Amino acid sequence: MQRLTLAALLLTLAISPTFADDPGFVKLFNGKNLTGWTQRNGTATYRVEDGCIVGTTAEGSPNSFLCSDKLYGNFELKFEVKFDSALNSGVQIRSQTADGKPDGRVNGPQVEISTDKMAGYVYGESAGGWMTPDSGRKPHDTIKEGEWNSYHVVAFGNKIETWINGKQISDLTHEERYKSHPIGFIGLQVHGIGRGQGPYEVRWRNLELRDLSEFKSLYNGKDLSGWKTTGNWIPQEDGSVLIQPREGEQGWSRWDSYLWSETKYKDFVMDFEYAYPAGGNSGFYFRVADRNNPVQTGIEAQILDSSAKQGDLSSHDHGGIVGTSVAASKNMSKAPGEWNRMVVTCVGSHLQVELNGEQIIDTMLDQTPMKDRPLDGYIGFQDHGRPNDIKFRSMRVRTLAP
Repeated sequence: MQRLTLAALLLTLAISPTFADDPGFVKLFNGKNLTGWTQRNGTATYRVEDGCIVGTTAEGSPNSFLCSDKLYGNFELKFEVKFDSALNSGVQIRSQTADGKPDGRVNGPQVEISTDKMAGYVYGESAGGWMTPDSGRKPHDTIKEGEWNSYHVVAFGNKIETWINGKQISDLTHEERYKSHPIGFIGLQVHGIGRGQGPYEVRWRNLELRDLSEFKSLYNGKDLSGWKTTGNWIPQEDGSVLIQPREGEQGWSRWDSYLWSETKYKDFVMDFEYAYPAGGNSGFYFRVADRNNPVQTGIEAQILDSSAKQGDLSSHDHGGIVGTSVAASKNMSKAPGEWNRMVVTCVGSHLQVELNGEQIIDTMLDQTPMKDRPLDGYIGFQDHGRPNDIKFRSMRVRTLAP
């Protein structure tokens, strides 16, 4: 019998149970009709064609929006878009209507879709204009005109991150807009055009969302509350935490210098980001029974700069499960200095690992040398000793009911 992905099973009560291919994601669009969506503002038209939502401009119409009936606060969104080059578009997130009226003006954060080198930055639609500051809006050529472009958006708390075609575009923290728009609908914009222009079209497909509303932040960005360590873990002004081994601190067997949770976790989804230097080495430990003996009483997902690795990967390469033969199915390592994102889902013996948006591990631990390891325990991050200065951020966990 085919196994459903773990995190997808957990979302059946919160979101319509139409499962996407990636673990934990559900489809927002069924590919057949616009059930679950409502048009607001403007007179542009929306139709379904070849499994896509197609928006077409109407002369003289103001901005139009096809809005999800459900509201989302903390989430991860993926979609693909192809659009006429003359048309500016966007996707609203956490948006609302003026005064809460069905026909009120749509307002809130918008992820830009355009060919003016500003795609992927965040704009406050009828909500103050650009949220990404002028200094952060660096022109880029990531958009492929006339082709499908993949977008990836993560909104969690006051932070919104965006990627286009695998390249990170924006890493925005905006407390003011988070306070005014902490939750809202997702809206597909067809921008207004003047008389005598168009018609232009924009197409969306593969709209998928993972709900992050049940996740708890494990690092407050300021201090190590909730963690235990004797290592030199230094909070940074950008909200990350840096492990910077002290002079003379070599090797990886200094267990007490690891960053350990004070809480044990059994079944969980762990989501975090990290940036390593060239050759940087660390690890994510979970279900560790004894923090003084993690190698023998826990499980490690490898964190390693494997960006230059060619050929087959081993379990000691990035994303592999150390101590087993379970290696990443694909090398998804970012270059040194860039942010990687790992999502680890563990329910019973079923383990899945995503790295930078792609599932690389799907295994049963009871069929590996980890079969006798505890089913619950502490989580932690490895201090591998000098010169492995590695930053971690956006550490969050969802505890799953048995």
